[in-house]
Amino acid sequence: MQVITKQYEVYDIEDLKKDNELCDRIYQKFWLNNADNINGWADENIDSFKDFAVTLNMTLDYSLSNAEYPDRGCYIKLDASNYDYVAPSKRAEYIANAIEGYKGNGYCFCEDLRIYAEKLVAEWHKDYSITDFCEDMQYRMWELWFQDNKYYFSKESFLEAVEANGYEFYEDGSLMMF
Repeated sequence: MQVITKQYEVYDIEDLKKDNELCDRIYQKFWLNNADNINGWADENIDSFKDFAVTLNMTLDYSLSNAEYPDRGCYIKLDASNYDYVAPSKRAEYIANAIEGYKGNGYCFCEDLRIYAEKLVAEWHKDYSITDFCEDMQYRMWELWFQDNKYYFSKESFLEAVEANGYEFYEDGSLMMF
């Protein structure tokens, strides 16, 4: 029996920090071009949106991409039809009571959503409607979703993941498997 040994050069976080060209090549292949790479917080972020909608006594409908930027099929829709039974002059108070002391499911979006909703309720005026409130909250959810994804796909996040997980790569950008 003949044993053939082949040597491979392997690169770690220190190598990536020293060589921008190498880092960019691996970042592109391993992080950006990998269809299986999605934001690890995506499910928790969606759960935060759902939990907040339930707290507001609204329903949430959405279609969101797991990319840095939205595509044409992306949307977030809050349905406030349950507010048909709340007098328009009492809707801000109803929302304020619903979110008072809101902790959510413990993920960061919950706090962001509560603070933003409190700001909207504090600024509520006679020309502001439940529809306006929903649109503003939908927009905030949209911002939070894509800001988080944009950070996740950043080079900084990639390098943090490499360092935290002790990843090592071959020169072609593939992950060294043990």
